[in-house]
Amino acid sequence: MAPSIRIPNHSVIVDERTPTLLVIEDAQDQAILVGVAARNALPGLEVHIAGDGQQGIDFLAGIQPHSDPPTNPTPDLIILDLRMPEVDGFGVLEWLEDHGGSPCPVVVFTSRLTPENEKRALGLGAKEACAKPASLDELGSTVFRIVTRWIRPGDMIAAHLRQLG
Repeated sequence: MAPSIRIPNHSVIVDERTPTLLVIEDAQDQAILVGVAARNALPGLEVHIAGDGQQGIDFLAGIQPHSDPPTNPTPDLIILDLRMPEVDGFGVLEWLEDHGGSPCPVVVFTSRLTPENEKRALGLGAKEACAKPASLDELGSTVFRIVTRWIRPGDMIAAHLRQLG
């Protein structure tokens, strides 16, 4: 049972688990920018970055070095690039589909979003597909919209309360 935090005249149950985002992106600068924007959207959010599709699959499968659930929890949201070497975003979506589907919403976030790619990604289980904007301001607002749309409001409130102490 989750601990109860007393607020005058109220009792609030706070989930101990911090919401988690997995960013699967081969361009390190892009991955970091997405992570920073996501934390701005949801202070307290735990962000993990996989540098390519195979690392993302390893994280999701719990394969070494990602086999420790406390340090590699099941994500609440995956933001996935499509264009990556070796295992691309479609390969990750196909792997998820072959393993019972994603444990959480997957949002495709890619620089070249064509109607065909969007249709294919959605057909493979992605919940949303959007193009990476060119400007940092637009990137921040797009990631803010994605994170606040797909991570549950209760998880967001709990994360904020934990950050406030």
